[in-house]
Amino acid sequence: MIVDEIYSKNSERKLQEFNMRERGIISLKDALEKNQNGPGIIAEYKRKSPSGFSNKSNTDILKYFDGIQRIIAGISILTEPQYFGGTPLDAEAVQCYNKPILIKDFISSESMIKSSYMSGGDAFLLICDFLDYASIKKLVQYGKKLGMDALVEVHDPASVKNIFPDENVILGYNRRNLKTLKMEDNSEEMYDNLKSYGLPVVLESGINHENINKLHIEKYQGLLIGSSLLSGDTIRW
Repeated sequence: MIVDEIYSKNSERKLQEFNMRERGIISLKDALEKNQNGPGIIAEYKRKSPSGFSNKSNTDILKYFDGIQRIIAGISILTEPQYFGGTPLDAEAVQCYNKPILIKDFISSESMIKSSYMSGGDAFLLICDFLDYASIKKLVQYGKKLGMDALVEVHDPASVKNIFPDENVILGYNRRNLKTLKMEDNSEEMYDNLKSYGLPVVLESGINHENINKLHIEKYQGLLIGSSLLSGDTIRW
């Protein structure tokens, strides 16, 4: 499986060695909780994905965010290089917007979190379907020392047990099964499981103008949207 392969190669990744952070931390959790106009949009930037997406329309990252910065609460940058074409330089570039930056990667170590911080990131992703409770707890607490929020994401209901709730945690439900790369929407059941933690909840993957009014987005504090926005979709609710 592709995601398993990505995790297995994390030890070989070249991480950010120099501090490119140009400003202090901006809390993604605070930005979502303070958003007054429904769930805040976290706009994701990526060049490609194993699910078949290819970013052909918005190759200039700054031009892209110039056009949407007024409607978004945060920025997500995919930094995994092989399958997503990512680079830490993208995170460095978008610090100018003074929006919280989520480093979207397959993080499994403290060194990857430190690299995310030095790239300009304010938050990082941890995936419960691939990391156990002890690992997530350790990484959440390490990020907390740096002042970073953690988006703790789950798809499989059996992986909810791996969540470590802390004051710097945002919860996410990913509609895509990362083991099969297929959409398997179980959002109503999963939302009920996640809301019991009393933390902001973000809905992720496959959100577009055709389905947004069917997803009960009013429940969520955030929507992580990538491919549809990058493809020019106009999303309204």
